[in-house]
Amino acid sequence: MELIILAGGFGSRLKSVVNNVPKCLADINGTPFLYLLIQNWIKQGLNDFVFSLHYESEKIINFIEKEKSFLFKNCKVRYVVEPVPLGTGGAVSYVLSNLKINENFLVVNSDTWMDDGIPQLINSKPPTILSVHVDNVSRYGKLEIDHQNFIKKFNEKEDLNEKGFINAGFYHLSKKNFFLIKKTSFSIEKDLFLKLKDMKAIKVKSSFIDIGIPKDYYKFCDLIKKR
Repeated sequence: MELIILAGGFGSRLKSVVNNVPKCLADINGTPFLYLLIQNWIKQGLNDFVFSLHYESEKIINFIEKEKSFLFKNCKVRYVVEPVPLGTGGAVSYVLSNLKINENFLVVNSDTWMDDGIPQLINSKPPTILSVHVDNVSRYGKLEIDHQNFIKKFNEKEDLNEKGFINAGFYHLSKKNFFLIKKTSFSIEKDLFLKLKDMKAIKVKSSFIDIGIPKDYYKFCDLIKKR
């Protein structure tokens, strides 16, 4: 199954500690974050990667081309570069309009680490998202999930120090989902998900780290060092 990797963001919140490369190439104890991500995704069964790029795209393309005979040796790799920032949803739509993509596909943010969950997501019926339980939902927003794992509500980020299930930024979607939005630039989370019915969450017991802020970037560096 194809995995569309959203790697076009500016990474503004991380620039104080990572300012010479795009966020997905952040140095993790001498290894690019993206290298570790790809290793993990391959380990979980993926081998068809589609990169959606914009900011400093040439550095990510150089990484991809350099690794085609090594990290991506047994993989299919493609990429598109957005002419302007289109939001997460607009980025996926741009990929769909420029490349031949299967009816169903996976989408992931390129700044998020999860040890597990991809096999369950592949075997699900779209639209589905991976969800993890965290001690503090204030940075991510909170999912309201019923007893059948249908998502009843996406609660916005709030200053609430409470536990709960969050959107882990990994999705199983279909082309038909994107026909619901007529705009060129839009958000998957804030625009598309509000229009989707019968969307399910797959609750995964897994480590989860979003390296988008310095605190969690250093947390991930420590995690990998210990391993």
